[in-house]
Amino acid sequence: MSRHFVVIAPGRRVGVVASTYKDFLRKCRSILKVKKEKELTVTLVDGTEVDKEYFEVLVSNTELQVSPSEEYRAPDFIHQLAVFLNACLQCQPKIHDRVLEYLQEAKSSAKAKELLELLAKVSEEVASVSSRDSDFEWFRGLNTKFKTKEAVMQNSAETRIRSYLYQTKQELLHNDPPEGSPQRQAITFFTQQLSSCRYNRKYFDRTAAPSERLCDSHGLFECEGPYDKNKCDSIHFINPYTSREARIIFSTWNLDHVVEKSRTVLPTLKSALSGPKASVVNLSYFYNLLFCHKNGIAKNSSGNLKLVHIACHVKKPHELQCEHREIYLCNKTSKFSDAVDGKQSRQCPVHSMKTRFKRKNCNLDHITKKRPRVTRRHSDLTRVK
Repeated sequence: MSRHFVVIAPGRRVGVVASTYKDFLRKCRSILKVKKEKELTVTLVDGTEVDKEYFEVLVSNTELQVSPSEEYRAPDFIHQLAVFLNACLQCQPKIHDRVLEYLQEAKSSAKAKELLELLAKVSEEVASVSSRDSDFEWFRGLNTKFKTKEAVMQNSAETRIRSYLYQTKQELLHNDPPEGSPQRQAITFFTQQLSSCRYNRKYFDRTAAPSERLCDSHGLFECEGPYDKNKCDSIHFINPYTSREARIIFSTWNLDHVVEKSRTVLPTLKSALSGPKASVVNLSYFYNLLFCHKNGIAKNSSGNLKLVHIACHVKKPHELQCEHREIYLCNKTSKFSDAVDGKQSRQCPVHSMKTRFKRKNCNLDHITKKRPRVTRRHSDLTRVK
């Protein structure tokens, strides 16, 4: 489906209609007069980089900044951090000396942690306001439909989850399977589940219930560390509700799949749905792997996602596999249900016994075959005196 985008290029602002990311880049190259072999960098106005997956979930009339990659300058996060720290110091000038002292400490020291916690507390006053009218600078560059910070953060979480669903659709429906196929039933199930929880948009919403959000009530997020560790050793944490700069930096944090989505989860799911046991694939298990947060603070503790700082996002292969006993429902119990239709069925106990005895070369025909009915008449009986 074609959508309209507002392209912001150096010295110009142009409307572009495109249906795919490839088509969009082609038209942008024509507008910018850039050769085909040269790469383009596409970002939102807040600096968030847009790739093929992200592009597919953008709404019509989204403003996109486009420039040749060789001319692109990434956001100056050091400068933004300095502005943020300066604002904190202006709010509480008494901590100035302590800041200078603690900046000499190693980043993993107790004093450094104390400093970060102190800065977080100082910024609570700024973070506490929510509406566009109260903190217009925070909303600069964002769509005017967003009236509160919470709405922006909800959209941020939902956009990420939607991109995972889109990639799942691309993988499972690549060969255009027929209606009613296991692949299409899986997509239907995932879509229904995500719609019921509104695409886990509460993950980034500080006003959500503690069991549904990944931050505290002030909006402070903590890095959960690399995929193979239980915590972050570098004390990464951030409150994107405090300033526009913090919001932009937070866009570089990742919802990382512990068991990798592209290398492991989707190939395993695709193989299972194409095999002889496709009707009993454990879709709930794969739903948790693809779309749900891992730790107990989130609503579903059996998920696979961790919120990590960009420095803790390990891009090399994770070398983790799906749990084989979880892939199919029949591996877990003899009672299973159709994940899409909700119909339950139970394996016949006798059939189950026959299966087990056949492995031992035993005959169970006497269990399943009916014995002939014996009819006796009174005259046939001999009375014993």
